Amino acid sequence: MDEELKKKVDIVVGLSRLAGATLIFVGSVLVFVFTQAALDPNAVIEINGVLTKDPSDKIEAAILSGLFPVLGLFLSFAPAKLLDKWAAKIILRMAR
Repeated sequence: MDEELKKKVDIVVGLSRLAGATLIFVGSVLVFVFTQAALDPNAVIEINGVLTKDPSDKIEAAILSGLFPVLGLFLSFAPAKLLDKWAAKIILRMAR
C-alpha cells in the first residue's frame, strides 16, 4: 500500500471508529426510549406520521433501533486489519 493510500485509509478507519462510538451512544438512547414506550401501554409513538399505541409496533421499533448499537460495536471494535482492507477497497473503487 502506498503512502497516500495509507493516509486515506487511516482517516477512513478513524472516522469509522468515531461513527461507531456515535452509533453506540445514539442507538443506546433510542433503545432505552423505545423499550420504555413498549412497556408503557399508554405511550404513543409516531410511525410514518401516524400516531400509534400498538404494542407490536413499539416492540419492532425497539428491536430495529437495537441494530444501531450493534453496528456501532462492530465499527468500534473490529480488528484494524479488517477495517484497513475494507477502507482500501472502498477508496480504490471510488478512485475509478
